[in-house]
Amino acid sequence: LPKKTNSSSRCTPPDLQLYSRFIRDRRPAVIPADLCSKRGSPNWLRVSQSRVQLLSQFAAANCSAEPVLRLDDHTSKFGSAQPIRNGSELPSLGFRASCRSPDGTKHSSVYYGTRRLRDSQLPPLRPGDAKRDNIIILGLDSLSRLESLRSLVNASRLLRTQLGALSLLQYNILGDGTPAALVPILTGTRESDMPEARRGFKGARHLDEVMQFIFHKLKELGYLTLYGEEGSSFGTFQLRFLGFKNEPADFYLRPVLQKQEALQSHHICIGNEVAPARMLTAIKDMFSMYPDRPKFAFSFFSSLSHESKDLTPMDAELTDFLKWFVSENLISNTTLILMSDHGQRLGPLRNSMQGKLEESLPLMTVALSRQLEARLPRARQTLATNRNRLTIPTDIHRTLLSIAGSDATAAAAAADKFRSYSLIDEEVPETRGCSEAGIPAHWCSCLSSEKMQHPESEQLPVRAAQFAVAQMNLATAGFRNACAELRLDSIGEADVTRASNDLAQRKRGIEGRFALTTTDLSVRASGYVTSRFRTSPNEGQYEATVQFTLTRKGSEFHLNFEQLGESSRINKYGSQADCIVTRAPHLRKFCYCLTNQL
Repeated sequence: LPKKTNSSSRCTPPDLQLYSRFIRDRRPAVIPADLCSKRGSPNWLRVSQSRVQLLSQFAAANCSAEPVLRLDDHTSKFGSAQPIRNGSELPSLGFRASCRSPDGTKHSSVYYGTRRLRDSQLPPLRPGDAKRDNIIILGLDSLSRLESLRSLVNASRLLRTQLGALSLLQYNILGDGTPAALVPILTGTRESDMPEARRGFKGARHLDEVMQFIFHKLKELGYLTLYGEEGSSFGTFQLRFLGFKNEPADFYLRPVLQKQEALQSHHICIGNEVAPARMLTAIKDMFSMYPDRPKFAFSFFSSLSHESKDLTPMDAELTDFLKWFVSENLISNTTLILMSDHGQRLGPLRNSMQGKLEESLPLMTVALSRQLEARLPRARQTLATNRNRLTIPTDIHRTLLSIAGSDATAAAAAADKFRSYSLIDEEVPETRGCSEAGIPAHWCSCLSSEKMQHPESEQLPVRAAQFAVAQMNLATAGFRNACAELRLDSIGEADVTRASNDLAQRKRGIEGRFALTTTDLSVRASGYVTSRFRTSPNEGQYEATVQFTLTRKGSEFHLNFEQLGESSRINKYGSQADCIVTRAPHLRKFCYCLTNQL
């Protein structure tokens, strides 16, 4: 086997499959996009541009609003009720509405939106503010780049075709869980380098007392800021940390989300709305209400993806949002990022090698604004180059500062003991490996490759090729009266790609609602074998990539295989499969008709 990875050589990315039988068999049950509209009781109100509106069928109802008041980052409460009417100004960022119709029907729910700020609350307008790029970040919990292509089909297509978005193909996490991703993105500091802010630790202080977040940095540049995160009971900065002493953003949605989620009877739906719809509406309102001011919105959704559920409803909501983004021509001055913290940590795919690698390779897709491309003519080409290089969350922080036109990007680079890069200004070196990027071996997706010197006599490539031939015979088993069974004849060459031991042994378990990382010491090695081989009696030449896992139990070693995609036929087969050409044309490359042997 080749040596383990995480050396300082160029990162070799894994060749992962978007679809395979193994992956298809482990897909979650489909959730209809219209689930909430069909199952939920109707909401009576909506919030739009700081106004409360009663829907027409409930216009005669009498309603009161109890504003949500923040006490600290872990506690909020409802204030005194006050009457509201159709068209009333939003009484607070969020409120609990209690309504009664003339026929005695009652309705109660928590609503929120973007509130109109007083002039004294707005930063003074300065020359050039209107030319700063707006930034929208839409984050989804537990979503690999590949899983986004499987689950967010329509949104992914729209991002590519209408916004020209580029996905980072080797964007690698720095550690376990959401904080390891969001702390460096939002502060430029790795979680391992943070000042003490953990709950229960001596000397711990609130996050905003010891660190400057990007909300604070951009506010100094005149930005209006919004921050909302679903899953308030296990918030990124509150579950293990003390949270924020002061609200970090102009529109801080955590207090109202705490109240909404505590009263929410369904994890996906708020009445007849999908839960993420309200946060997306708040972002829309922010952009509509403050067109002449630079804006930064960071939203993070977990109601569907955290539990590895089907994302059809989320795909529909994101697609609607992106259509609005296109119709308002926001791409002219707004950079949009669709991202995740890490890949899936739960579910049937997770404990496969494919799932381990996908966890380390989350979604990070960037659509640059036209204004930015005009200001930095090489930005798109530089980003296109870097999409094929090893990138990390601290790079994203520096990139955000560059997009905003901040001169703090150099200071951010100096603050990281490992070199970080602005992905629109600087090319990441091709030679960057996990060591240079500061990625622990446990999370490193880079693989080391080695050509086998004697593949025909080495057990690993021989058994991998035998497994691939067995899979081909399994495919034609239903036509054994027509197709001959193939036999491995010879192996031409083979390459082995091996993951680090830390990555190979990484295993996920579940305790309560949380995923825990454990180590499976029985796994001694894991990776991929790509072999080129010949079969008989058809004289076929094939190439196949097979995933292997070597385990040890006591004194016995076990080698297990799983094929990634179909084997490729790399020589012509002419009329060899004519006997099934009409019945099973997809099997032609594997079938050698028995009539050929007569």
